[in-house]
Amino acid sequence: MLLFVSTVICQAAKRPKIVKITVEPKEAAIYINNTLAGYGYAEFTHPKKKNEVIIIRCECNEYKSILTKFYGEDKRSSISFALQQDGFYRASAASGIVNKYFTIDLDSIYYQIDGDKVDVSRAWKLLHQILLNYFDEIATTDIYGGYLQTPWQYKTFNLSEKQIRNRVTIRDISTPKRAAFQIKVSSEVAGTMAARHGEFTEVDRIPKELEPLIEELQTRIGKVSSL
Repeated sequence: MLLFVSTVICQAAKRPKIVKITVEPKEAAIYINNTLAGYGYAEFTHPKKKNEVIIIRCECNEYKSILTKFYGEDKRSSISFALQQDGFYRASAASGIVNKYFTIDLDSIYYQIDGDKVDVSRAWKLLHQILLNYFDEIATTDIYGGYLQTPWQYKTFNLSEKQIRNRVTIRDISTPKRAAFQIKVSSEVAGTMAARHGEFTEVDRIPKELEPLIEELQTRIGKVSSL
């Protein structure tokens, strides 16, 4: 009987110790030593040696990643993480019309047609008023050439390494048969290092404070005819 009990105890002592990992949100990917181990939950065998290290990485879209180490001398049998939402996603909104031109047919009160000439100076003036509520200045404006562009406006976010920049470009495409503007709201994003070198890429999101700008551009001088 004593021999049997001793054998059972030895076998139990040799059984590998399992460490459990839980992560919020549950769709977060968990990597153990750079190998995907699960989503929201994973397990790994406790290191046998005190100086042995397990690398744990948790990632989820729109959240800040976590990279940590678990050492062999750590006695915990379970660990948990709660990822923080990336400030970029919390302070910006998805947009399906950024980075492409949409056409606005001008309201008749903002233009006059005289023969083969179209006077859109009223619409041009209103555009300046709208844009200067969101941008400090207008970089380029040529009423006769039918072109307007704001400078890039940059924004950083709390709890995020991302930086976004935005600008508005407007082209007058009016003819005696149709008074219209083409408008593009550009939106580009970059990480900290890339931003220092001006390496931005287009993104289908816009800072929440610029959402009303898009609505104003689409409604105050006329109506959208095409996207």
